[in-house]
Amino acid sequence: MNSQLTTHRSTHTAASSLLELSWGIFKVGAVAFGGHAALVVMVERYLVTQKKVFNSEDVLNAMSLATLLPGPMAVNVVCYLGYRLGGWLGAGVFFVAIAAPPTLLMIAIAAWYYQSAGQPGGGGSNLFVLLAVAAVVLSTGFALYKKQIGKDRTGWLLCLGALTTTLLYRGFAGSVILILVGAAVGYLSYRKGSVPSVRMPRTTSRSTVNIVVISLLFVILVGYLLGGYQFAPYGPWQVLSVFSGMSLTLFGGGMVIIPYMQSILVDELHWLPVKEYVDAIAFGQITPGPILVSVTFIGYKIAGVLGALLATLAIFVPSASLMIVLAQYINYQQNGIKAVFKGIRPVVIGMILAAGVQLVMVVPHFSWPALLFGLAGLAALSFTRLNPIYLILLGFIIDYIF
Repeated sequence: MNSQLTTHRSTHTAASSLLELSWGIFKVGAVAFGGHAALVVMVERYLVTQKKVFNSEDVLNAMSLATLLPGPMAVNVVCYLGYRLGGWLGAGVFFVAIAAPPTLLMIAIAAWYYQSAGQPGGGGSNLFVLLAVAAVVLSTGFALYKKQIGKDRTGWLLCLGALTTTLLYRGFAGSVILILVGAAVGYLSYRKGSVPSVRMPRTTSRSTVNIVVISLLFVILVGYLLGGYQFAPYGPWQVLSVFSGMSLTLFGGGMVIIPYMQSILVDELHWLPVKEYVDAIAFGQITPGPILVSVTFIGYKIAGVLGALLATLAIFVPSASLMIVLAQYINYQQNGIKAVFKGIRPVVIGMILAAGVQLVMVVPHFSWPALLFGLAGLAALSFTRLNPIYLILLGFIIDYIF
């Protein structure tokens, strides 16, 4: 009787903790402007620095793996971390938390857009918001550098190389090459100091679920590659068929898929004209979260709110599920694997720092107040426990007023 009561209490406590963390993830999703790098960085600060439920190695390892897999890196990482905390239920809760804010906002934008006959109004400046997000990304990159690299000369060179290469060459191929170089250097440089191999536990129930998930993903992928979406009836089913297949064939982040989506949605299926497609991408860039939330807008055009929700689920869930399954079979404590990921982490940190610099580079115009705001925000985030959400909200307020 006592053991049953203890189990019930521990389960209730775990569920309460998961819901509490998901509320924090929801707030991050509502203000994470700046693309996947800003989103995953803010999640890292929340779960590692503030809540201390993970360490930085956990997040960096997840980012390293997600970079090599299809789908939006940030959402895949968030879902995987949710899985680590609460299994598939935890992954689902974290997905809803991170996806709900941009999805609801995009549905509202789409409804307004089509009610106004596709004539969007002008927007205000986002100067201070961009600088706030850049400060968040850079401060996190500096903190990770100090914690993960420090005086390690090999790590320093890998980080610098990744930072420079990412700034000079933007593309999926460059990211993959950097990750592979980091893996090779890590294996050669750190393997001797790694801990002995540790066997990973296996459970029958987990293996069964994984087989079912992989089988479903395989059917989705094959059906998509064979053009099955062309035969799906126009409406919700076709939305689900198209975007679930895209989820498993998207490599290199949301920006890479823009011409790919245009060739299918505009040129082949004729779902929407080029102008509306461009507007959808633009709205995806000015809303929080990953740019792939643009598909929510397109789904709304095809099948209303149901189409928007199905498009969102289809573009994010398959790739996140794939990462969750594959990550279970990577033993980060095995000597060779641990050395490989120790070499990859400096590369990922360099990419994070490059993302912060790129955000600064796209700022429309500088002014002394804006420069002081950005530097003050960077200092506050680096040397205090300031919640980055407050800095971004302050940037919103200043942009709105001025």
